[in-house]
Amino acid sequence: MSLSRTIRDKLAGLPLTPGVYLMKDTRGTIIYVGKAKALKNRVSSYFQKQQLNMKTAALVRELIDFDVILTQTEVEALLLERTLIKHHKPRFNILLRDDKEFPYLRVGFHETWPRIEKVRRRKDDGATYLGPFGSAGNLKIMLATIYRIFPLIRCTRHEFATVKRPCNYYHMKLCLGPCTLPVDREMYTATVRDAVSFLQGRNRDLIRELKDKMTAASESESYELAASYRDQLRAFEKATEKQSVIVGEDIDADAIGFCANEENASFHVVLVRQGKVIGSDSFNSHTAANGTGEALTEFLLQYYDGRALPPEILLPQTWDDTEAISDLQAALQQMGDEQHSVIGKPLRILTPQRSVRRNLVDIAEKNASFNLGVVADDSEKRQTELEILKEKLNLPILPNRMECIDISNFHETAIVASNVCFIGGKAAKDQYRHYTIETVQGAPDDFASMREVVKRRLERARRDGDTPDLLVIDGGRGQLQAALDSAKDFPDVQLTIVSLAKSRIEKTKGIGKVIETGAPQRSFERVFLQPEEAPVPLTPGSPEYRLMTRLRDEAHRFAITHHRKKRAKVLQGSSLETIPGIGTKMRQKLLVEFGGLDGLRRATLEQLEKIKGLRKESAVALHAALRQEEK
Repeated sequence: MSLSRTIRDKLAGLPLTPGVYLMKDTRGTIIYVGKAKALKNRVSSYFQKQQLNMKTAALVRELIDFDVILTQTEVEALLLERTLIKHHKPRFNILLRDDKEFPYLRVGFHETWPRIEKVRRRKDDGATYLGPFGSAGNLKIMLATIYRIFPLIRCTRHEFATVKRPCNYYHMKLCLGPCTLPVDREMYTATVRDAVSFLQGRNRDLIRELKDKMTAASESESYELAASYRDQLRAFEKATEKQSVIVGEDIDADAIGFCANEENASFHVVLVRQGKVIGSDSFNSHTAANGTGEALTEFLLQYYDGRALPPEILLPQTWDDTEAISDLQAALQQMGDEQHSVIGKPLRILTPQRSVRRNLVDIAEKNASFNLGVVADDSEKRQTELEILKEKLNLPILPNRMECIDISNFHETAIVASNVCFIGGKAAKDQYRHYTIETVQGAPDDFASMREVVKRRLERARRDGDTPDLLVIDGGRGQLQAALDSAKDFPDVQLTIVSLAKSRIEKTKGIGKVIETGAPQRSFERVFLQPEEAPVPLTPGSPEYRLMTRLRDEAHRFAITHHRKKRAKVLQGSSLETIPGIGTKMRQKLLVEFGGLDGLRRATLEQLEKIKGLRKESAVALHAALRQEEK
């Protein structure tokens, strides 16, 4: 490949020392972060004629520049690489899903009454976090087990602060009732710590601790407390008797499985504590990594960011670079020290050749291979849908990047629009955008709103180079014409714009009708390619129907969610929120009747009293409050 003079000069000046390199595209965006033992050798390898996989070749095609950061050791390079990947989220790196999608368990031991609660984001708030957990379903089952064993607070903070008497969980002996009863805080906090030990798989230690506490409470004649510990032990034994798979040896380890193809990578982690399999997690990601070692390094540095390290990490036999494994072990150990993770023993990273440990890795690899097959099947299905849609709508190119714009308004209040994005037939939520309509004043105007949003979207496409292959407008001929009017101002931005109209009741017979016995005839969902042409009907259940309606429904959901928040801000602080007898439905009815908040403020008392369902005293109070607002 031909190299620019800038890149050739940079390559010539690279040192043979450890460091991190940052690959950039034409917009200066960092698209890949890597580490190297010798920067000159590693970075130069990207510009050789023969590439190891398709993803690396795709990376090099977009590569226009790179930067490097020198480090003293390869361990420092590993840790810096982890930090930079976490910060920049380069799309060619192996990236676990955003932390908002993976649930954590949060335990605020610094609080007066700590509780175990599921959260979506890890914050620097002094609390202890467990996770992230790959399966929200498994975490839900785990929490239910925790609450059966340990009498923990499960109500909200507001309920805890305002309740007058203990709830039914107290009477069922599933909560100690600290909301209203005198409960020893240290004893309750110790119970929370026991629950955390259970989540970490320290079952044998926990049983011993509970028995010691029960004996001590009995000897001090605290029989009620002793009975509580006895109940916890019984619940614990019942909950765990079928929970774990015994592996035959007293092993504390995480077994890692890895499988990859040219496009995707799959990782599976089997968690073993005190000789029992207590759970597993699966993760899928795109990969541009060269080889098993590089892929596993990227994954493990992200996986154990915020997690407690086990005494042993068992890796596949296919990675036998002992020096690289040693560096990874040192980096993870340093991460564990930074995160104050208690592992009990020095961390060991092993590639077992035989015995129980090898069997655990085999299980993890089989699961990783299975998960990769599922991902490949889903990817193939989405690709087929895109090809069928391209043929059905006679599109010039495959609509790999599809976007949909939807307008949401409630009379004159909070007019907003959503723009959602599917890449490869799959939602790309980091590309979603909201728009607050700025140019439309007074009565709602969907066509003017659509012209504004399309104009702003194409301005961004011209600036950032992220033009969609297909832009779908939620609506019919009028909305499509409004979008095309805006597109005329951007002749250099090449894209296809269509609109998707909902099914409707038809009064006349024709092609593309859904005929149901005893029911009105309804049209199919219709795609308008040009305002003046007949629309293309989408057969319900067909691949093109599923893809287009999935995109449209997601845009509608995203717009409604944002609209509700905006509308709440409009209403917040207004008299509608403070008048007794005016609930949510009546507030909406008043806004509809008077065309928004401004119209309501202009209403007379007589007009308010004529509203069906609004009591006279509420109408009088509202009218007086609105007059006071004007003053």
